[in-house]
Amino acid sequence: MTRLSPLPAALFGGAARWRPLLPQWQRELAMPLSTARRIGVISLGAGAGATTLTRHLVRIVAAARGDRVLAVDAAEDGALAAHWRLHPDRARTAPPRTSAEATAHLARVLEGARGLAPAAAATDPVGAWLDEAAPISRFFDVVVTDFGRRHPATDLAPCAALGDTVLLVADADRASAEGAVSLGPGLSALPESPRVVVALVDRGGTGTAGRIVAARKETSVSVIPHDGDLTRDAAPRRFATRVALLGLGADLMAGDRS
Repeated sequence: MTRLSPLPAALFGGAARWRPLLPQWQRELAMPLSTARRIGVISLGAGAGATTLTRHLVRIVAAARGDRVLAVDAAEDGALAAHWRLHPDRARTAPPRTSAEATAHLARVLEGARGLAPAAAATDPVGAWLDEAAPISRFFDVVVTDFGRRHPATDLAPCAALGDTVLLVADADRASAEGAVSLGPGLSALPESPRVVVALVDRGGTGTAGRIVAARKETSVSVIPHDGDLTRDAAPRRFATRVALLGLGADLMAGDRS
């Protein structure tokens, strides 16, 4: 199946070019999975937009899968937990045996998805994920984890290794885009072999450099256009932004299927 990076529609001559792809992406989002798909979202810069993209990805995937989606906040700042008022699942005393036990104390967030904020995530994101998210992950189709900002020299690789797919989020300026793409081969070479996807968020409305990087990529790259609606949980009103987010979600769900 052809993989197309969800760049703004204007780059390709108008929205009509994208409409035939939308049903394909919807199928990717709803396609049956043999095991839980673990997607880790990691920011490569302060305020790059990882938490915002996590929220939209949860909304998009859960629209196709409902309560079979788990959102996890493993970021140091706890922004996702604060936004959705998530709390640690302190009531759990043993590994769950059923889906009902796995979801019993988890808050509902967007489109029926469940949310979890591991207690020790701020100081030990990997350990917290393994202690609280891993035991219940098998009861979900998709687990989307916001790991927040991580540094390539310290804790980026351990967090990336927890996912089947890792989404690196960076600004759409040239230096940030090049830096994000350059990390792809190294992360893919980890023993866990996570698939690497890069999202370049055009926060300032000057993402031309990001689109140039995306057009000559080896790593899968998406450019998310500048849009004030991204701060909301609801779908953005601009078609180009909705297309970019939907294409990114489908790309992350596609895994290594061909």
